[in-house]
Amino acid sequence: MDIHKAPVIIIGSGIAGLLTALKLSDSGIESIVVTKTVLKENSSWMAQGGIAAVLPENHADSIELHVKDTLIAGAGLADESVTRSILAEGQLAIQDLIKLGVPFDRVDGKLTFTKEAAHSTQRILHAGGDATGRSIQDTLIYKVQHDPHITIYEQCIATRLLVHDNRCYGVEALRYQDGEWVEPQLLLGQHTVLATGGIGRLYAQTTNPPIATGDGIALAYEAGAKIQDMEFVQFHPTAFWADGQVRFLISEALRGEGGILRDKAGNAFAQQYHPMGELAPRDIVTRAISAQIVKDQQPFVWLDITHLPNKTIETRFPNILKACQSFGIDIRQDLIPVAPAAHYGMGGILVNTQGQTTVQNLYAIGEVVSSGLHGANRLASNSLLECVVFARRVSAHVETFSEILPIDILSTFPALNATQWQAGGHKLLNHGVDRIRKMMWTNVGILRSQSSLSAMLAEIDTLEQEAIEHNLFSWVPLGVEYRKMLLASRLIAQGALKREESRGAHYRLDFTEALPHATHNIQQMMRRQEVHF
Repeated sequence: MDIHKAPVIIIGSGIAGLLTALKLSDSGIESIVVTKTVLKENSSWMAQGGIAAVLPENHADSIELHVKDTLIAGAGLADESVTRSILAEGQLAIQDLIKLGVPFDRVDGKLTFTKEAAHSTQRILHAGGDATGRSIQDTLIYKVQHDPHITIYEQCIATRLLVHDNRCYGVEALRYQDGEWVEPQLLLGQHTVLATGGIGRLYAQTTNPPIATGDGIALAYEAGAKIQDMEFVQFHPTAFWADGQVRFLISEALRGEGGILRDKAGNAFAQQYHPMGELAPRDIVTRAISAQIVKDQQPFVWLDITHLPNKTIETRFPNILKACQSFGIDIRQDLIPVAPAAHYGMGGILVNTQGQTTVQNLYAIGEVVSSGLHGANRLASNSLLECVVFARRVSAHVETFSEILPIDILSTFPALNATQWQAGGHKLLNHGVDRIRKMMWTNVGILRSQSSLSAMLAEIDTLEQEAIEHNLFSWVPLGVEYRKMLLASRLIAQGALKREESRGAHYRLDFTEALPHATHNIQQMMRRQEVHF
């Protein structure tokens, strides 16, 4: 077993993880960045819309207005003090990105802003038109690849956190190639940062990349960390529909620029469901589209931006234009077939304002966390801002609270038993993954009920028992991921069953109203296996 040591171990290579590594490097602190596949495969790289921030040059905006919009979208569960502190740091966060070289879009040298759903004014900065995440991510990747303080391990999947007496000492992982493990690893650090992204790939229809299987949440839960509000899963209203499934995200910015949702007959329908129409909060637009799909008896509705000038479409949405053209749709003159898809998890690992979890020396950042900003329903484009702000905070906190790691003790950790599964296991595993995703979409999706959620939990019990019987949880990459998918799915379904109300992105057919007082839903593994040295 290989043993590697660094002051900080960062699991995940999206904007949150890479920027944390770079900020640490500014202070001379070394880190190891572990990524399950390659640096570019993550939700950050796919983010189209932009990053929300209040800047002095945008005279129509203010922190108070941004806070108000965020709290309204959060449906009673966004923490006002946390929200205010994060949004107030927006200007510094954008300055950090500009200093690193992120090429935000400008007109005559001035930053440009757009509007997205539930924002009361234009405050969304963008880059590359509709490639903000990619522009930021590419900038960060170049920087970390040329930084001597940062070591990158690609194709390295975390198997469990090394926790003893509620203190994290690093992570156990498998490096793999062509789907087979190469060698087990112990990555030992004074501090560990989870930046593993979200849970979208637990669902059959999603905008997320294949890696988004809830890994970090499962790791933290098994380590004894508190998990909060897992039932709040945001379904993006508009993903491109073709050949029986969603293919890619159609940014909310299209509706922000004036896009119109149309039914099968070509009639605009959004305002029948909410006065704000296409720019209502995401959960409302998603349910409106879902209801219209049922009414029209076709699996999608239309999004129309043909009334916008061609130059606007070509400048603001060049990548969406190209992607749709690959399916024979020219958005300058054709309507776009769209349907909802799982997009973002508002719940996750409970952290404080410095990104600390309830396990000592373990931090979490990005979509994997529940920080108090998003509440029950994320305001569009707040997520990238949260990543940057918490990268600043975690790196500063780690520098302040460094401590000595008992390397001599940790080096005696027993070797990982990386066994193979039995014959036929691969087929059973693929069947199980497919079953999870279909059942989660059907039973723990946009509309939920006690019967659907109970059915999901029963199915998870069955799949877990089958996995144990056939050794599917063997220490190979797909087996490790499958175990985490089952656990993350269970946490979402359990949280949704416990929350007997409809609030934000969580909608119960059998409890359609919100309770008078909003409360958080905490989950924690009280009995866990600890690492013993």
